[in-house]
Amino acid sequence: MSVDEVKPTYAPVDSSRAGDVRERLIDHWFPCTAVDAAVGTPAGSGRSEKAIFPWFASRPIAQARAAVLTTLLPNDDGLRKFVEAAVRTGSSEAFDRLAECVADNYEGRAPVVVDIFSGRGIIPLEAARVGAKAVGTDLSPVATLAGRLLADWAMRDWSAEPPLPFNSDAPLELVSVDRLVVDVRLFHEEVGRRTREALTDFYPVNPDGRRPWGYLWAVTMPCDQCRRRFPLLGSYTLRQPYHRTQDLGQSMRLVTHGDTWRVDVVDGPATGQPTYASAGKKGKSARCPFCSHVHSLETVKAKGFADQYRDEPLVAADFAAGDADIKKHFRVLRDDERQAALAANPRTLPMAGQLTAIPDEAIPAGNVHTVMASGYGYTNYGQLMCDRQTLLFGTLAQQIRACHAEALAVGASDDYAHALASFTAATLLRMIKRATRGARLHPHGRPDGTSQNRVQIDHIFSNESKMGFNFDFFEAGIDDGPGTWRSISETGLKSLSAHVRGARGKPARLRQANAMALPFRDGTVDAVVTDPPYYDMIEYSDASDYFYVWLRRILVDVQPDLFAETIGTEVAPDLQNKDDEIIVRRVFNGGVRHDREFYEQSLSRAFHEARRVLRSDGHLVVVFGHSDPDAWLRLLGALRDAGFVVTSAWPSRTETSNTGVASIKVTVTIGCRVAAPQRPIATAAQVDREVATAVKAAVKQWDADGLALTDQLMAAYGPAMEVYGRYSSVLLPNGEPASLDRYLTLARTSVRDATALKLDQLPLETFDAPTRFAVFWQRLYGRTDVPKGEARFLAQADNLRLEDMRGALLTESKSGFKLRLDAPDSFSDRSSTFEIARVTAKSWEEGGSEAVAAMLAKADRQANDAHLWAVVAEMVRQLPASDPVAKALTAVQRNAGTIGTMIQYAAAAAEREAEAQVQLPLPFEEDLS
Repeated sequence: MSVDEVKPTYAPVDSSRAGDVRERLIDHWFPCTAVDAAVGTPAGSGRSEKAIFPWFASRPIAQARAAVLTTLLPNDDGLRKFVEAAVRTGSSEAFDRLAECVADNYEGRAPVVVDIFSGRGIIPLEAARVGAKAVGTDLSPVATLAGRLLADWAMRDWSAEPPLPFNSDAPLELVSVDRLVVDVRLFHEEVGRRTREALTDFYPVNPDGRRPWGYLWAVTMPCDQCRRRFPLLGSYTLRQPYHRTQDLGQSMRLVTHGDTWRVDVVDGPATGQPTYASAGKKGKSARCPFCSHVHSLETVKAKGFADQYRDEPLVAADFAAGDADIKKHFRVLRDDERQAALAANPRTLPMAGQLTAIPDEAIPAGNVHTVMASGYGYTNYGQLMCDRQTLLFGTLAQQIRACHAEALAVGASDDYAHALASFTAATLLRMIKRATRGARLHPHGRPDGTSQNRVQIDHIFSNESKMGFNFDFFEAGIDDGPGTWRSISETGLKSLSAHVRGARGKPARLRQANAMALPFRDGTVDAVVTDPPYYDMIEYSDASDYFYVWLRRILVDVQPDLFAETIGTEVAPDLQNKDDEIIVRRVFNGGVRHDREFYEQSLSRAFHEARRVLRSDGHLVVVFGHSDPDAWLRLLGALRDAGFVVTSAWPSRTETSNTGVASIKVTVTIGCRVAAPQRPIATAAQVDREVATAVKAAVKQWDADGLALTDQLMAAYGPAMEVYGRYSSVLLPNGEPASLDRYLTLARTSVRDATALKLDQLPLETFDAPTRFAVFWQRLYGRTDVPKGEARFLAQADNLRLEDMRGALLTESKSGFKLRLDAPDSFSDRSSTFEIARVTAKSWEEGGSEAVAAMLAKADRQANDAHLWAVVAEMVRQLPASDPVAKALTAVQRNAGTIGTMIQYAAAAAEREAEAQVQLPLPFEEDLS
C-alpha cells in the first residue's frame, strides 16, 4: 500500500491546560478491516516475533500496532491511510510519517506508554517503533525476559562490542550483516558444537558417518495378570503411504515371543490394535499383548505413581537417500544404539550455581489440566523427559553458561553477554516444546495414500497452554533434522534477522512488576495500552513454569533480577509467583483462591493503578476478548469504577487466523479517557435518548466506513459508554441508579433499529421479540453457525434469554448455534410470527394454497396480517433462490390472494365445526338419563 506525501492536517493542542482531555483517533475510528486482513499475513500475524520466544495466547501484532497508533495520534481523518498502511504492510514510509505526527501531538517530547500486562512485549515494541518511551511490566519473569529479547535487546545498536572468541561454520550467504544476528549465530553454533562433542557417546553414528535425526520411545509397564512388561503404544504408524511418490509408508509391528517383545518396522499402513487406546466413555485402557488383559486408565496411572514405568527406545528415524529426494525413513534400533540411549545419566551434570542441573521442582498438586503428565506419576519437572533428553538439555544449559562467561572474558558488555545468552536460552525453550513425553511423532497423510505424507514432531502445547502427554513420544537427535538444535536455531535466527531489520525507534524497557502495584509516580504516564488475561482462559504461570525452571538453570547469574532474587532466602519459591496472578484458576492448590471474584477485584485494582499513574489527559486502551456478555459487563463496570470513561469499542476477528484456536472469535480494543473530576447527575430518560441518538449517528459513519453489521453491535458499546460516562450517576424515576447493563442492551438495540431492516417499513417495535431476534439473526449470520457468546450478545438486544430461543428458534451443536428455518415441532395462535412463516413454507410443500390457508386459520392469522407477509418477504430476500424454504415462500407470495380468500373459508369451516362439536351429545348420554 503506497502512502502519498500529503501532510496531515491537525492543530497541535496546548497540553498545558489543566484537565486537558484531548481526543485521539481511537475515540472515533479504528482500522478494523485492516487488522482483520493483516492477521493472516507475515507482517501482521506476529508469527516471526513468536518464533523468537514461545509465549501463550499471543495476539496478532497488527492489533497491537493499531491500538498503539490510534491511541497516540490525534483525531484526524488524514491520518487513517497512514495507519492502515502501517497495519497492513508495516510500511516504513507510513511509520516515519506517524512517528512525526506523534512527536507533534506531544509537542516534541516522547510520550510515555506503559503496558501493565506486557507478556512477550508486543505492545511496548509497537510503541517504541513510533518514538514513544515504552515500558512493559509483567508479573512473570519468563514473560519479562521475552519482552527484553523482542523489544529491548533486539532494538539496540551493538556495533561497538568486541569480537566473540567463537568461529562460524555457516556459509557466507547465511551470515547476516547485523552485528547482533551474527553473534547470536556464533553463540548458537558454539553451544551446539560443544554439546555434540560432550554427548557423542550417547548418540552413536551410522556406518555412513551420519546420525539419525530422531528416536521413537515408549513407556513400558508390567501387566497385572501375567506380570510381563509391555510397551504402551497409541499408534503403530510411522509414515503414511503416498501414491504420488510411490511411497508405501512405514509402520511398526509389535511381536511377542515367550516373555519378550520387540517391534519390527514394515512397509505399508499400520495393522493390529495399539496397546494403549480409547475404551469408550471410560477413557483409554492398556491391553497386554501377551495375555490380552485390559488395564483401566486408573490402573495405568497407578503404575506411574508406584514407579513402575520404564522408558524404552524403539525406532530410529534416519534420512534415506531416494532417486528424487531424501525422505524420512524409520528402522529398528541397533543394539549399540539402544544401550547408548539407556546409558545416559543426567545426574552426572554439575550444579548450575546453587541449583541442581536437572529441574527437581515439584509440579503443583492438582495441576493435571495444565501439566497432564503429572496425572501419571511424573511429579517434578525433571521427570517430563527421558534421561537422555534431560542430559541433552542439561548439557545445553551448561554450555550456554560457559559461552556467556567466555564472552564476558573477552570484554563484551554485561548487557550484550546477557542478551546473547538469553537469545540462546530462548532457543532451548523452543526446542523443549518438542522434546518431552508430550511430543509425539505426527505422520501427516492418510492410510489410503491420497494425501501428502510429511512427518513432523508435534509440540507439547496442544491447546495454547496445556502440556500434552503421550506414552509413546519422540526424541530429536543432536545433528540435523526436525526438532534438533540446528533446526530450531536456524528457524529462530531467520526470524530474529527479519525482526532486527524492521527495528526502529528506541529500545523499550521491560521489568517484572505487579499490575496492582505499579512502580511509577502519580500522573507521569501518557497512555496505558494493555492486553489483560481473560479469566480462566490460560494459566500463564503454570504453563510457563516448565520454561522457568530451565531458564533459572541458565540465567540464574545472567538475569538475577528475574531468576535469582529469592534463591537462598526464607521465601525461596521454587516456581513463579502465582498469588498475585490475575486469572481465574481452575484448581485451588492452597494459598490465594483465584476465583471469579478475585479476578474481577484484582483487575479493578490494576485499572485503579493505571488511573493513578496516568496524566489528567491520559488514555487507557484495553484489548479484551471473552464470549460471555456478563464478563463484558463486569469489565466495563470495573473501568467506570476506576475513574475512566469508555469512548470506543472496536472489534477485530483475530484469534482463529492467528493461533488456529477458536476459543475467542472476536477481541475488542476498548478506548478510555480519564473521567472529568466533576460530572453532573442525569435522569435515565435523558441518557436513554442521548445513547440512542449517539449510536444511530455512529452507525451512519460505520456504514460509510464499511464496518460489518456484526462488528457494529460490539462497536456500539463505545458511544453508549461515552454518554453514560458523562454523568456521575444516572437515576431511574424511582431514584435508583440505572444499571450499566441497561445501556449495553440499548446500544445493541439502537444498532438494530438504525439499520435498513424495517420489514416493509412497519415499526420494528410492533413485531414480537422472538421475530425481531430471528430476522435480525438471519440478516447478520444467514445459516452459519454462531458461537454461544456471540449469540448471547444478540439475544440481549431484545432482552431475551438464549436458553429460551434454543429449540424454538435455534439449534445447538459443537460449532455453536444456527437459526432454524424448518418448521417447528408444533404451533399455536401464541407462536411468534417467524415460526408461523416457517410453518407456512412447510404447509405449501405438503398441500399448496389449501394447506397454507388451513394452517393460518388454525394459528388465528388473518389474510391481511402485514407482519406475517413482511417476515415472509424478508426471509425470501435473505435466502438464496435455490433454497427450498425460499422457493416455498415465493410460491406463497404469488398465491397470496388465493390463500387470503381460502383463509376466510377455512376459518368459517372451523367455526361451524366447533359449533357442531358443542351441540353433539356426550358419550353414553342415553345411559346417564
